[in-house]
Amino acid sequence: MPKIGVRLPAEFASAGEFLADAQALEAAGADLLTLGEGELDRPLLLAALAAATQRAALHLGPGAGETLRRLARERLVEDLEGWQEVPFPVDRTAWRATLADHEEKGTAGLLLEMDPRLLDLLRNPDQEDDRSADLQLAQG
Repeated sequence: MPKIGVRLPAEFASAGEFLADAQALEAAGADLLTLGEGELDRPLLLAALAAATQRAALHLGPGAGETLRRLARERLVEDLEGWQEVPFPVDRTAWRATLADHEEKGTAGLLLEMDPRLLDLLRNPDQEDDRSADLQLAQG
């Protein structure tokens, strides 16, 4: 099964929500977190992600400093060779087909843009689509 990476937006209104999203994605099974384009300081954002997460690899790219490496506890990934960027699936059937296709191809990992629906796909990959579950998840 290919690993799953998520590109978080590097621009946000709430630092708490940004870090909570990262923690939720990691808890749901995301293997790698990376950042999209933005004006904010990428190494500083990655340091915050390193402090807020425990397991997921973190992608900054080449040239990360020693301080950041230590904060990330050696979870930094410098390149995403073998990873494939894929669009968000239209439904669970498409998600399972994408996973199976890339597993067959030997893709190292799949990289998706952050989407709140991704949490449910990661947590419940084999569950059929059920809109009532989405409502329950949204309401807590």
